[in-house]
Amino acid sequence: MDNSPASDGSQPQQQVISLQNISQNFLGAIQRQFDLLAFNLAAIQQATAEQYEAFARQTKLMPVAQIHQNFEQTQAYARSLLFRQTVNDLASMASACMDNCHLLGQLVKNQALAKTSQEEANNAVAEAHRAFVQSPLNEKFELLERDFGIMCGTEDAIIAIAIGLRVLALRNGTITEEDVNEDGELVFEFKTVQVINPPSNATEQKPEVRIADTRRTFRVGDRLELANSELLGLSITVTAFFHDLFRAVDEYGVRTVGVAGDGGAAGAAGAGAAGQV
Repeated sequence: MDNSPASDGSQPQQQVISLQNISQNFLGAIQRQFDLLAFNLAAIQQATAEQYEAFARQTKLMPVAQIHQNFEQTQAYARSLLFRQTVNDLASMASACMDNCHLLGQLVKNQALAKTSQEEANNAVAEAHRAFVQSPLNEKFELLERDFGIMCGTEDAIIAIAIGLRVLALRNGTITEEDVNEDGELVFEFKTVQVINPPSNATEQKPEVRIADTRRTFRVGDRLELANSELLGLSITVTAFFHDLFRAVDEYGVRTVGVAGDGGAAGAAGAGAAGQV
């Protein structure tokens, strides 16, 4: 948290940490990420060799013209970078969202202590949250369950994205024994829209629209590659994870203090302790 003095010389204002603010921030961020990903995919796919060369030669010279890559090489390289950046962004956003929700959970958990000793409550929140932020992603899920009873049905999908980032960053995109589960698989899950047309003899002719899960399985030795639709689908998977997590945090707030984590007690606890975390 930013504890720097206000620009007008007054005391720094404590921030109210609420589930509503967290959800708005992360859902807004994931939509911007999705929009930019769609734009970049469209730009890569629609670009032509003539356009590429026209831009490359606008300055009339190049840093090292002898190793200037042709259009096909650069197009493939741009797609590879976009793939890696997207997986990195999604894994980072998922982890950061968990960090924020854990902080809110700790504030709610220590609200009773804050009524008797604000300093002791602040220290308890800060210590627990510092350890959480430094934990690997899979351990963060375990800590959320241990401390708050929070469980997410999309946990495996998020862990797969984190493993995918490791594969791209450290293994040059090739799946190894360290990256697969006990069945020898690394499974990516995507949220897609499924349209079910009614039978021809049905009285109701409107198609039914459902959110469906699709899977892509990789094994040891496979190259980690995703189609454009699958890459976009990962953003929807992370969005579903956000909703799962926000719902679980809200339920924890209700169980703990009888008020939804969206505001009320959770927001008040945040106002008291935010300046110290």
